[in-house]
Amino acid sequence: MKKIGIIGAGASGLYAAINLKNENTDVTILEKNASIGKKILMTGNGRCNITNAAFYDDFLENIVSNPKFLYSSFNNHDNYASMDFFEKNGLSLITEKNLRVFPKTQKSSDVIKFFENKIIESNIKLVTNAKVKEIYKKDCFIVKSDFKEYKFDTLIIATGGLSYPNTGSTGDGYIFAKNFGHKITKTYPSLVPIFFENKDMTNIKAISLENVNIKITSDKESYTENGSILITKNFISGPCVLKISSFLVGKNINEISLDLVSEDYDYIDNLLIKIFDKNPNKDISNVLSEVLTNALVEVILTRSDIKKDKKANQITKDERNKLIENIKNFNLKFDRFAGFNSAVITKGGIEVKEINPKTMESKLVKDLYFIGEVLDIDALTGGFNLQIAFTTAFACASAIKENI
Repeated sequence: MKKIGIIGAGASGLYAAINLKNENTDVTILEKNASIGKKILMTGNGRCNITNAAFYDDFLENIVSNPKFLYSSFNNHDNYASMDFFEKNGLSLITEKNLRVFPKTQKSSDVIKFFENKIIESNIKLVTNAKVKEIYKKDCFIVKSDFKEYKFDTLIIATGGLSYPNTGSTGDGYIFAKNFGHKITKTYPSLVPIFFENKDMTNIKAISLENVNIKITSDKESYTENGSILITKNFISGPCVLKISSFLVGKNINEISLDLVSEDYDYIDNLLIKIFDKNPNKDISNVLSEVLTNALVEVILTRSDIKKDKKANQITKDERNKLIENIKNFNLKFDRFAGFNSAVITKGGIEVKEINPKTMESKLVKDLYFIGEVLDIDALTGGFNLQIAFTTAFACASAIKENI
């Protein structure tokens, strides 16, 4: 019977284990935490965005780093195959309008229960609180934890990356891979909020805005997105901000510009004229609240060099143009991208040129496999990164079973 070790009980490790187990395999999962799937519990704001129902081409367009590496494994086990696997094994799913897929109960804890039940049903050995200290290979793989030494014929590294380190993702897999001669590409926190240096937002707690255009320019390129954003006194976040961060993290950022009102200059100008005519004796700060959220009115007025108690009928054409300019180009001075504590995913990881794309086996060490976030593959939000974990795990499990 082939002894298979899996280091890490996250999405990829768990999916590999339950797709591996049969009468010819002895599967052991070593997990450093006291329980499995800590990061799974956090996904989708506690609902677990388990995958995305986008069709083939649309799905792969959401893979940011090394999408071509996934072609073989995704053809063999795509998002619909994963959805079918979960449903056939008792986890009912629901697809929302944006094609994000969740457990029907909307509880990530039910995804954990699904994996726990499958581990028990399959007689998979799960060892928790097992922090792996050292791995090396002689005739087999020797894995040393705090309290015990294990021997495996085949070893799967599914330790995750560096994002959300409080879940146990502290880069252990990179160290193990390096010790076996693998190259690690530079790692960055990805899908993160963006901090700015401006000091005129100190009175703002948190503002949610819809239909905002955001443009971020680096030394060589610029990206524009539209969507909902969250603005606080020192950072911006939200779906479109996280998406842009995925493309620009690690690059030199020159400018961040928010278009707070989607209509064009002429429309806003005519709207302001009508509002000013309707409320000639009101303070401009009160009048502008019909166009902007109150929390931003004072900031816009300060940037336009207009006193907040100036009457609407005293606003000149030049001042009106300044207001529109600051509404349409609400500029923020870039400070930094948030760190790994806030990152949804890690950009960078084990160099995929050294991994067999069909099997996830190391090209340097026979019977050594790497799956999930530890690889240099990342995607946008929406269930795509979890699907990468499932797809690479299935490819690995299928290859191992074929060689038994």
